[in-house]
Amino acid sequence: MNKIYYIFSLLLLCSCATDIDFHVPLNRFEAPEVNGKFLKGNIDIGFGSSHKVTTAEVVESIFPSTFDPTVTEGGGIERSSHLSSSFSLGLLKRLDFVFKSHGDGAEVWGAKYQFLGSVASESSNGWKGSLQLTKGSMSEDEGTLNVSLRSGGTRTYNGYIEVETYDASLNFGYRFNKYFITYLNSVYSYYDSESTMSSNSFATINVNGIVRTYGGLLGVRFGQYDQNLSVIIESGLMYSTWEGDISETSVPIGASFSYNW
Repeated sequence: MNKIYYIFSLLLLCSCATDIDFHVPLNRFEAPEVNGKFLKGNIDIGFGSSHKVTTAEVVESIFPSTFDPTVTEGGGIERSSHLSSSFSLGLLKRLDFVFKSHGDGAEVWGAKYQFLGSVASESSNGWKGSLQLTKGSMSEDEGTLNVSLRSGGTRTYNGYIEVETYDASLNFGYRFNKYFITYLNSVYSYYDSESTMSSNSFATINVNGIVRTYGGLLGVRFGQYDQNLSVIIESGLMYSTWEGDISETSVPIGASFSYNW
């Protein structure tokens, strides 16, 4: 009975909140091969793990006559999940243009160069190696929260965030046959964020911080390239740190579906 009462009390004290956050993707769904021909390309849709980074948060309790809203600032990292999409297009035999979009995260673009082994359109067995470099950004209005005060007044909070990111990955794999390739992708990413929490009655809160993420991803890709459809299943070990102080380690698991032309 005491447990039921405790849970009920927590539900009564539940709150509404607005926070400033962004997601760092952990699953990348990147096999080591490039497309291999001019204007050859592919589109991927995936669902995987991410690290949600919260830079500031306002929480209002249900009973404003008892509690004032609380404001927290500083980095917080927790495991989450996200949808992602990517697009690549062959520029040269060994060079692709890449574009990636991650749910509630930065959109990035860059290039992928395959320096080892035959390209995807050749479907030849053997070792593969590639290097991918991307950069990107995001800017987002996190919305407005009107809160009530125990004094009877109200207060308004607005959140805004800007992020700049740079990313590098070194990918080695082995194609066993035209239907199956496995790979190990080592990843490093750098996210520089600037967050602003403004209020109509208090000084604006500015939170700036850098998130570094690195680790390794082991994946397998099934499907013949010239038959258009393929799937990637991926897992690994990824580590993120905020300003060298707050950190999170996760084992991401995800899957991606690809259409090639």
